[in-house]
Amino acid sequence: METQNREVKSSWNSKYLETLCAFSNTEGGVMIIGITDNNEVIGVDDPHELLKVIPDSIRNKLDIKASVVTTVEDGITCVTITVEKGNRYTDLDGVFYKRVGNTTQKVTGDELQLWILSNLKISWTDLPAEGIGVDDLSRDAVDFFVRKGLTSKRMNSAAKESSIESLLKNYEMMDEKGLRISGAVLFSENHWQASRATPVKIGAFSEDDRLLRDDVIEGPVIMQPDRVMNLLLNKYVLGINELEGLMMVTKYPYPEKALHEAVMNAIIHRDHSSVVETYICVYPDRMKISNPGNLPTGWTVENLVTEHDSKPANPAIAKAFFAMRYIERFGSGIRMMRKECRSMNIPEPEYNIERNRIEIVFRLPEKKDKGIIIKPAIDLSDLTGAEMKIYRLIEAGKGVKISDISEASGIPDRTVRRILAKLIEKGHIQRIGENRSGKWILIEKSD
Repeated sequence: METQNREVKSSWNSKYLETLCAFSNTEGGVMIIGITDNNEVIGVDDPHELLKVIPDSIRNKLDIKASVVTTVEDGITCVTITVEKGNRYTDLDGVFYKRVGNTTQKVTGDELQLWILSNLKISWTDLPAEGIGVDDLSRDAVDFFVRKGLTSKRMNSAAKESSIESLLKNYEMMDEKGLRISGAVLFSENHWQASRATPVKIGAFSEDDRLLRDDVIEGPVIMQPDRVMNLLLNKYVLGINELEGLMMVTKYPYPEKALHEAVMNAIIHRDHSSVVETYICVYPDRMKISNPGNLPTGWTVENLVTEHDSKPANPAIAKAFFAMRYIERFGSGIRMMRKECRSMNIPEPEYNIERNRIEIVFRLPEKKDKGIIIKPAIDLSDLTGAEMKIYRLIEAGKGVKISDISEASGIPDRTVRRILAKLIEKGHIQRIGENRSGKWILIEKSD
């Protein structure tokens, strides 16, 4: 049976060097010569000749670690080639290969560029920022970075008096040749000149995938996480204010810490050589956060959800956010997100790894309300932020008294009355029951 790490061949052919190259570039592997595709062991005619020919071919064409020995399979002599995972990517006649499942594939396009940079032990964001210099950086963004770094106590106090050049060199975003892409995207208002992948787009969608409203977050990337989270929580994932003891706290349908971690991962690890932006899509029952990028070579989803080392795609960008205490170093974020979701009794995050794109999906549990199930209106694009907040409170069963809605939303009674009238006028809610015992409910809408 052929897998990502195992191949069988009935006889030797030099074209199989492609697969050996792919083994080295992925997770290593074993190729057995003398077994058919149907797993029938037929052996080899001249094993001693192959013990000379195959190592010579590997030595002349590939710079990889491999052993070639005879083995006995079902009593018949075969030749087994074992390839170790390489410390660097290698090519065969100028072409790079990788294993995907039980297939050998060429590495091309943007991915090839990243592989070549990886061989040089650098990230794409370590390259010079063409056309952008220190004078183009936002002083507000730099001050924000220093202020957060000092508050976190992960930045030396001398940073406050340092020049921008010294600060950037200390955080590996600048060298004697000038500003690097990492420094440009983190601190420049014109970051798009260095990377087209920097904007974050947020959209709210109906159940049938119609876009209801959207926003685009641009500007210096160092300030993006705060802007994204503020917009996400106050316009797209609205919370409900509840009294706990003597304090009013806002509770969201998703764990705030997990959302922050997912947003940070998307911003820090995205592929800045891409022309595709980062997307956050909010649906009534789920949220998708996706960014351009790939997992480290050989990694699968299983690597993500188990204990693993931190391997940032953009080390200098990760170092800056670590200095602000926005992230930790030990690859613990995924475990934290799973734990936070379990604590709120919602499903653990799902991960979809597609070609040059990483997506995480948070889902809400299916509603199992007793009695009548009131479905939300399909199209909410005509609602303002305040209207949406009150609409969600009614949806959550908080629509009995105006005073309750006011307390939970933080909106004055008089404004709540006006908004309720607007929601009735727009056909989203209705009042049922007597004045004192009645309540507002959502109006079901059919296609």
